[in-house]
Amino acid sequence: MAELSGIEVAVLVKELHERLLGCYVNNIYSAGESQIFRLRKPGGEETWLVASPKTGVWISSDVSQRAETSGFTSRLRSELERARFTGSSQLGLDRVFELDFQGRESRKVMIEMMPPGNIVVLDAEGKVALAQHDVRAKSRVVAKGVNYTPPKQGRISPLDVGPGEAREILAKEPTLGKAIGRHVALPRKYVAEALRRLGTEEGAPSASLAGREEEMAAVLSGMVSEARDSPKPCVCATSDGDEIYAFPPQGLSVKTQARTMSELCDSLLLREATEATPEPGPEESKRLELLATAAKLRRESDALLADAARARGAAVAARSATVEEAVRQVEGAGLKPAKPLSSPAAAASALYDRAKELEAKSANDLEAATKLEKRAARAGPVRKPDARRLSRARGEWYEKFRWFVTSGGKLAVGGRDAQTNAYLLGRHLEEKDTVFHADLFGSPFFILKGGAAQTEEEVKEVAQATVAFSSAWKTGLGSADAYWVGPDQVSSSAPSGEYLPRGSFAIKGKKNFVSKVLVEVALGMDGDGRVMGGPEGAVKLRCPHYVVLRPHNEKGSETAKKVLKKFEGPEVQRAVTIEEVQRALPAGGGKVLRSA
Repeated sequence: MAELSGIEVAVLVKELHERLLGCYVNNIYSAGESQIFRLRKPGGEETWLVASPKTGVWISSDVSQRAETSGFTSRLRSELERARFTGSSQLGLDRVFELDFQGRESRKVMIEMMPPGNIVVLDAEGKVALAQHDVRAKSRVVAKGVNYTPPKQGRISPLDVGPGEAREILAKEPTLGKAIGRHVALPRKYVAEALRRLGTEEGAPSASLAGREEEMAAVLSGMVSEARDSPKPCVCATSDGDEIYAFPPQGLSVKTQARTMSELCDSLLLREATEATPEPGPEESKRLELLATAAKLRRESDALLADAARARGAAVAARSATVEEAVRQVEGAGLKPAKPLSSPAAAASALYDRAKELEAKSANDLEAATKLEKRAARAGPVRKPDARRLSRARGEWYEKFRWFVTSGGKLAVGGRDAQTNAYLLGRHLEEKDTVFHADLFGSPFFILKGGAAQTEEEVKEVAQATVAFSSAWKTGLGSADAYWVGPDQVSSSAPSGEYLPRGSFAIKGKKNFVSKVLVEVALGMDGDGRVMGGPEGAVKLRCPHYVVLRPHNEKGSETAKKVLKKFEGPEVQRAVTIEEVQRALPAGGGKVLRSA
């Protein structure tokens, strides 16, 4: 999965500042670990903001309103209620968003993307007022009332690399890829881009840039400036898979170009940002802790071996140097001999001893890491996914709406609320489509793609889906009327002298009614493992497992659990979450009439 680096965060921070300035917080919802902000501009226009410590922060046009509210979300609302957005910034070039709000008091929201991710609210004095997750580690503490300390960055920012820093970096590693990758805060994709701009590659020796340190510093800072001043967000294929870039990199073909970084995040990251992350059980937590410690020991072992290699190299150089130069080699290796060194041979001997000591420590760390990994396997081995339950790639555009495929093979897509109704009709309604609506207040608009050639059966199917996902379900009606019209009959402008609420549409001309449509819906899993909701006649053609529901006085979550049990047969193609099932249900619970 493509992810954001500090350079993409810099682009997003600028977008947020320009487009959200003056907006105020109208509400906040939960979607997994993410917080979904509903913001309003002074004129009343709504804007949605996704704040995910897992994937990033961006302005969304595709996210739908979520009713979920966690305890953290409730506390976040109380901190930011009616607060105005006053600005955004970034900590250095780190993956940390800083959002400023002014309400009864000033508040700063820090979204930390470094694993495991966190959302922290600071008061006017810089103390923690609220944290999604408390942190109590040696390096820092994040807890209510404590002064905020940001995550520690172990590498230098590309903006802070001058010729002197470049010279030091190149002297520390044998190859250019390791020199920049280990010491400059850049992901591998931008390390590769920097080297392409310098006309070299990752495996080239660091000494090959000797004398070009100023050029190297200019290339590193220039990439950041280009991203901030003239971003051209895109996706490119690399040897590591598809990657998001702030600008088209040299030598790579662009697969997808977007107007804004937010638009790119919406298309690539929204689904991951809004998925619930299951909490690991005690055994899994222990296993992960052991593996994390083992990984740290392996990194330390690699670093010790690198130091040992440098010490051996210094020993070789010391043997043929003057006493003064040999002493400098020893001091450079961090050694403080008990006695003054009298000869280059003595210096070389001390450096060889240092190399052996480092190699021994490296071996000990490696042995300890291996033992921890064996303990982790006993604590709870990683379960290999069942071949029948595979994760699925990112879905089609219509999957963020209500949707099903008719018995005639046409796609029917419906809105979830006033906002998605407006987005659906404005973005996806075409000349050869037909539009459906229930004849009552509180109905989605459904578009039947290619509906100009619709059959009588398809009209009945889309009409049934329209009433099932309307307010008829929540009020418990047994049947309701629906109608369909052509795309040219739908207008977002009110007739002269009348008022049309935001998100509503006026229908001109004759309505083609479908009377006494049964309020009933079928939910099934199609061959791609997607949960599809629609009329039984259409669902059963594409879903080997499905259930038929009617309105019932029950919580939606309880109904979703019952439906999920019906899906958990041996032929299910992937693991389906309760959230996916609940998202496919009409608003409110239902009674299972039959299943297949």
